[in-house]
Amino acid sequence: MQKKIIALAIAAAFSAPAFADTSNVTVYGLLNADFESVTSSNVNTAAAPFSNTLNRVVSNASRVGIKGTEDLGDGLKGIYQLEAQFNVDGTGGSGFGGGTRNSNVGLTGGFGTAFLGNWDTPYKVTHNKIELFDNTTFASALNVLGRTSATNGNFNTRLANSVQYWTPVLSGFQGKLAYGTDNLKSVNAAGTGTNTSRVSLSATYENDMFYAAYGFEAVKDLALGTSTAATPVKTAGDKSDGSRLVGAYKFDNGLVGLTYEKLSGSVAATGVSTSRSAWELAGKYTMGANNFGLTYVSAGNLGGVVNTGAKQLSLRYGYTLSKRTEVFGMYSALTNDSGAMYNLSAGNAVTAAGAAPAALNGVGSKLSGFGAGLVHTF
Repeated sequence: MQKKIIALAIAAAFSAPAFADTSNVTVYGLLNADFESVTSSNVNTAAAPFSNTLNRVVSNASRVGIKGTEDLGDGLKGIYQLEAQFNVDGTGGSGFGGGTRNSNVGLTGGFGTAFLGNWDTPYKVTHNKIELFDNTTFASALNVLGRTSATNGNFNTRLANSVQYWTPVLSGFQGKLAYGTDNLKSVNAAGTGTNTSRVSLSATYENDMFYAAYGFEAVKDLALGTSTAATPVKTAGDKSDGSRLVGAYKFDNGLVGLTYEKLSGSVAATGVSTSRSAWELAGKYTMGANNFGLTYVSAGNLGGVVNTGAKQLSLRYGYTLSKRTEVFGMYSALTNDSGAMYNLSAGNAVTAAGAAPAALNGVGSKLSGFGAGLVHTF
């Protein structure tokens, strides 16, 4: 009843016609906040090595959304979703400081599903079945997977300005395809320009016991970043791509999953190509109201440059209080090789007099964190 009242109120705020038919409108959300303590130990500074600890409350991409369908006849339906990040920790002024999340408008029917909007790429979504930390907390494996350093999350994206098509699910198989552009043509002094675009696709199979997925993504006019956190600059002719295989075995009280990934890229001006491979082992087990999770991810060297890999171990414990509420604790330790600069999600933005956060989380850093919090879905 409370959800219907909220849905009516939101529909009324948008338009009178929408207010007239709210039977297929759903208001939903997830509130995920924790108190955590994260530590960064930089061992490769020009000055003496140091360690800094930051205590913080984090909203972990808590969100609220509205979604619905309209029956158009002959098995065809209109679909829509509007979702925004809501910062329950008070950051972002009004609370909606995290921007637009998965939002779209489209059609679904016997042909599959097609929509326009801002949505997670098929490549990113292949990993969701074995993601234990909602892709957002400091313990997520996506701190390493899909990246070549702290700032280069090129393959863990929600693709804006995009169109997607999903096939129907046929005997457990489904394909997804997405195309997105930055809607901007950048022209340099030489008269050449870039128009960065991204193509992402996936093929998945799932039944009661197994899950298997392949994802591929290619980016035009954007190379891979370096292992020391340099953000790639849009340059005509540069390119990068990622390939990912994900598999999981499911049993009554849990699952075991494995991911293998390879990122590649090339710079047109120099002809130099680089690549980086990584793998992850993940598992979770439920025993009554208790659930346990573990992920271990290892990234190799980037482009043959020694000591540019990293490793991360994360542990999670949750206790279910109700169908919609859980308390949890988590721990993660991320170790960079001496030439690498991966980071914990949400950054470890500790500051010190005369030092920038980038230096504190610099090359060769060892990072760790503890957190405890609460998740509620509605």
